[in-house]
Amino acid sequence: LMGGGQEGGRRGGTENVPYIAGIGRAADMLFEQQGDKSGLEANTMHMQKMRSRLLERITAGLEESTGKTDISRVNGPLNADQRLPNTLSIGLKGVQSGRLLADIGEVVACSAGSACHSSSGPTMSYSAILKAMNVSPEFAVGTLRLSVGPNTSLEDVDFAADVIVKEATRQLNT
Repeated sequence: LMGGGQEGGRRGGTENVPYIAGIGRAADMLFEQQGDKSGLEANTMHMQKMRSRLLERITAGLEESTGKTDISRVNGPLNADQRLPNTLSIGLKGVQSGRLLADIGEVVACSAGSACHSSSGPTMSYSAILKAMNVSPEFAVGTLRLSVGPNTSLEDVDFAADVIVKEATRQLNT
């Protein structure tokens, strides 16, 4: 879109001032809670630890329950330090993420990543984002996106991983 003269030729539209003010207030609150930058760094390290444990638990659980080592893969950089500290995007081969979410959505808060547009059938499609990331279709249709936060505990992660592994294994065995 072309902006008008008042936009200097940039994209037209009105800035969302309440959202801009809100993100500013959220940043202020974060630093008020944390006191300084070290608190933010501690949160980041905690979330990385929780995200890594979630990945390890899902991967190990699926390997143990299926006897296969090629069921899961991380979508994104292999180097964990290059991924968001709070987000895990994981592809599960042979699993339909939409169906998995329908079965566990009341117990574990997660999403189907940017994956499936439909949850079944031979014409199942997946997002251009996953295609651009070179995620193969067999993993893309089983992609889950999970997030952790500063208050996520080891128990939360272990519970979520156990629920996901149980349902994914059920799908793989049917």
